[in-house]
Amino acid sequence: TRLHRFDQPDRAFSSISETWQQVMHHTSDVKELIPEFYTSPGDFLLNKEGLDMGTTQAGDPLGDVALPPWASDARDFTAKLRRALESDIVSASLHRWIDLIFGHAQRGPAALEADNLFHPMSYEGAVDLEGVMSEEHKSACLQQISEFGQTPTQLFKTPHPPRRGALILSHVR
Repeated sequence: TRLHRFDQPDRAFSSISETWQQVMHHTSDVKELIPEFYTSPGDFLLNKEGLDMGTTQAGDPLGDVALPPWASDARDFTAKLRRALESDIVSASLHRWIDLIFGHAQRGPAALEADNLFHPMSYEGAVDLEGVMSEEHKSACLQQISEFGQTPTQLFKTPHPPRRGALILSHVR
C-alpha cells in the first residue's frame, strides 16, 4: 500500500462544481474561499509539478482542480470571481456578510434567525483549554478545533452599515 503525503483523495479539493454542490446541500460541510481565489492568477488550482496526489475510489487521479464550464482556465476563473466580488450587487450586500461572519448575526437570536449557527465548540471562548479539564479532553478539543476550525472573532454587536455609495437592492437578502 502506498503512503500518501496528502489527504485522502476522495476528501481532497478537486472540483469547484462538486465542492459547490457539497456546501449547498450538506450543512456540516462548511468552506470559505481563501484570498487567492480573488487575488491570484489561479496557479494554486493547478498541479504544475505533476505531483501524485492519489486516485479517488472512482478511479480518477487527482490533478488540477476541475473548473466550472464558464471559466476557460484558472486565470479566467479567478478574474471572473474578482469582477463579481467588486460588482454593485456584492457591494450592496457586503454588510450582510459582515454581520454573519464578524457581526451581530454571528451569535445569539440574530444568528438563529439567519440560520447561521455552528457547533458550540467552534465559537471563540466556548472552551477554556487552560481550565479544569483532563489532558484527554483538552486533546480532543484541540483536535476538533484543528479539524473543523473556529468561527472568527466577533467584532461587531450591532448591524453593520451598508457601504456608502452602494446600490440599494431591496430584493437582495
